[in-house]
Amino acid sequence: MEKVIYALWKDPVEEDARFTARLLGDIAPRLGGLAHAVRVNVQDDSVRAGTSPRMTSTRPQMDAVVQLWLPSANDSERAAVDTQSNFEYVQNLIVRPLSYGAPAYVAMVEECFPAAALTDDAVYFDAADAPARLAENQQLMMESCARFIDFDRIDCIPTSQFDIRPFQR
Repeated sequence: MEKVIYALWKDPVEEDARFTARLLGDIAPRLGGLAHAVRVNVQDDSVRAGTSPRMTSTRPQMDAVVQLWLPSANDSERAAVDTQSNFEYVQNLIVRPLSYGAPAYVAMVEECFPAAALTDDAVYFDAADAPARLAENQQLMMESCARFIDFDRIDCIPTSQFDIRPFQR
């Protein structure tokens, strides 16, 4: 599960009550169909006058926060492990670029497979000598990937891996 939080600022000409009604009556119900859970926090009339605690440094101050609990891209890990012969799966979500003009990557996934998987789909999909299982695993994996991968923008390249200073768990 992944939690995404949106800070919202209303148009200054919109009345507070109208903004709250629009968030709760129109926007939140539509988001509910896209998320596991939705929470709206809004500075409405019942709390606006509150002073304890109130600390603000953002100007103008946000008027609302919308929180969405979404299926995580990490949900794909279960499908990858169940349908492939990988012996390592690590999904690294990209939080920020480190250089100007860097590509807008969302994640980098590391998967390690037996060498035979490089040239044999049946080995790759953990279905050696099992054509029906191969077809099923391919379908399940593609269905899982279609939920979060833009296939027009994906890069998937075989690489050799060298641990120069291994990560200590």
